Amino acid sequence: MQDVRIRIGAAAVLSFSAFVSLWGAAAAFFWFFIFTPRLQSIRRLRLVIGASVMIAIISLLLQITNGSGYSYGIRIIVIILIGVWLAGEYHPGEFLHLGVWLAGDHLGFDVGLMAEMGMQSLISLLDDLDRIRIAYILKKIPLDITGIIPAGTLLVRMELIRARDNAELLAVRGYRDGGALQPGFKTSRLDIVAGLSVMPVFFIATLHFVNFLYFDSAFLKGLL
Repeated sequence: MQDVRIRIGAAAVLSFSAFVSLWGAAAAFFWFFIFTPRLQSIRRLRLVIGASVMIAIISLLLQITNGSGYSYGIRIIVIILIGVWLAGEYHPGEFLHLGVWLAGDHLGFDVGLMAEMGMQSLISLLDDLDRIRIAYILKKIPLDITGIIPAGTLLVRMELIRARDNAELLAVRGYRDGGALQPGFKTSRLDIVAGLSVMPVFFIATLHFVNFLYFDSAFLKGLL
């Protein structure tokens, strides 16, 4: 999906739909299966697998305690897949264009610039994490608590240094408030079809959620 406006809007609607309803999560996953490259868009498969395992453990505990764990696990995993797809489709500079398109050259430029710097920091952080992991493997250092703490400290320190360097660079270039930018977007027919296709997903999730509120909620039954 080339148009960042449609992509972020679709991701927001799909995430909301998956969160509020199990049927919405199923419909969102169906949309994900049709309109995305699926596993090809996942750049950090190990992180996704690790997060999914954690969610599965939490879901199992919830299922044992109150019986709603499976629903929670399915909904959160679908949200993770949508987030990973959204991050995988990112192209440098598009958040800046989106910010200016939404809120103009002042507030929009500032918000877009912060979003761009945040994404670049996240990408750099993941790259640093990969380099540390490779160094640990080469040096045969075990990934236990004694090795994770120094690695985490190093990652935080590197991010702070990188943030300071970016702030100094903006100050040297005289950046104060806003900037001039003509936003531009590429919109394909597939983007329009995929964007419109999230509306049935939202409708299914909302219908199921409203049905739950009015017919299955013991709280509302008590009020009525």
